[in-house]
Amino acid sequence: MKNAPIRRWGARKAGLVLFAVLAASACDAIDPTRINNPTTTDEDLSKAKNPTAALMPGLRAQFARMINAYVVATAVISDDYSIHGTGIVVDMDEPHLVTPTLVNSTGTSASGVYWNVQELRALGDFVIDVIIPDDDEPDPKHIAEAHYYRGMAYLTLGEIFSHAPHEEDGEPQPSSAALGKAVTDLRKATGFGPRTLAALARTHRLLGDASAAETAATSVLDSIPDFLFAPPYDEAFLPNTAVAFLVLRALQEMQPLPRLDFLDPKYTERGSPIAIAKAEEMHLILAEAALAGGDLAAARTGLVNAINMAGTRGMVSFDDIDERRNADLSLRPRSAEIMIRADANSPYRAGLVKDRPADELEVPSVSATSLDADSVSGLESAEELWHALWLARQEIMLLEGRRLADLGIKLPMMRREIDQNTSISEGDPGTVAVVPGYIPQTPRYAMDIYSPVEIYDGTGPDAQLLVTEVTMQVDMNRVLVQNNASPFQ
Repeated sequence: MKNAPIRRWGARKAGLVLFAVLAASACDAIDPTRINNPTTTDEDLSKAKNPTAALMPGLRAQFARMINAYVVATAVISDDYSIHGTGIVVDMDEPHLVTPTLVNSTGTSASGVYWNVQELRALGDFVIDVIIPDDDEPDPKHIAEAHYYRGMAYLTLGEIFSHAPHEEDGEPQPSSAALGKAVTDLRKATGFGPRTLAALARTHRLLGDASAAETAATSVLDSIPDFLFAPPYDEAFLPNTAVAFLVLRALQEMQPLPRLDFLDPKYTERGSPIAIAKAEEMHLILAEAALAGGDLAAARTGLVNAINMAGTRGMVSFDDIDERRNADLSLRPRSAEIMIRADANSPYRAGLVKDRPADELEVPSVSATSLDADSVSGLESAEELWHALWLARQEIMLLEGRRLADLGIKLPMMRREIDQNTSISEGDPGTVAVVPGYIPQTPRYAMDIYSPVEIYDGTGPDAQLLVTEVTMQVDMNRVLVQNNASPFQ
């Protein structure tokens, strides 16, 4: 896919979409240079037997690609992971350095996030606006599914981009407009099950509508108390992208913050599923809405329910060869004796770092948290509960794409959109990253820094610990509390 030529995101040509369907599981399936039948037209496809059903695999594959790209991008740009390799441009690790050029790829790593979101939206437009109206007997479930995927594209546009066009050569629309369109599509997708309600709960949260978010989240939990939507990837043709940076490369270049070490790598195989929606998030939305409304008792209940649900999810075991190295090959915290504190004013905590490398290392595959339900149920102040909420959201939904929006960071659209779209000029909304003033800018990579830097007496396999206490420079969860960062506040 890296060599795919530049394309625009208007109505899609049927030949391109048809080819995407026929080879949907291959990474280069939507490269128009490989269309087998370039004479296929929109009319041909609309007259084909069951055209809506025929195009669903293409939508599903592009949805998977979008998720692949944005879980990596949001992880490394936020304070979840730092970059220590060559597969991801290191400037992606610092929000203030993210430019349109850095989100200009057509691949599924961090730099391909904008392209893949717009690709899904455009494919959704084609199926919903062109194919379904001419389909004599479209399956209502397929109609709902198509609206779900387009709704998820709009949700993602609104979640991680400040402005973006919604049509070819269109003017940039604010994130609120994208989220509004997400609501419209998702309401038409209720036949696609609880995953749609979960997406609505997330969308309403981002829009600051606590009542609607609570209603949707409650409906999910009433329907399936342990709800989880986590489709697997295809090990051979459409693998989980994060696994390449977490596990497979010789230098695992996505390294978690030391206080998140116990959660990593979460995805251990090429076919590992990525949680798109789950009950834990619904409980956290209910807790957040209660907190914003001043109901501390309900907030405690929601947090405890999220923690307990996370505790029911399984663990996976694998042989971890990760040596936990920085870019200069110095060793990061990799010994269970090390205790971590979130900042200089926080207590040291044990159990956040695991011994690595290790055979048969167990890591959570869906959810986990360092929070204890009994301790959280005893929290009395709103400030303490807010801090627990932000930490729970960060830990429980690690590598699921939520953290960037929680930090309030919005990415710019890709360079080629700015250069080719006649409705966009340099300096327009959406052409630069939006980074809140409370995100530390100095020193560079401040959200990822810890001290001391020298933790071991060498860099070899027999290196011994020099210290057992490590301090993160900044606790962004405390910063979020201090800045009333919730959309509900």
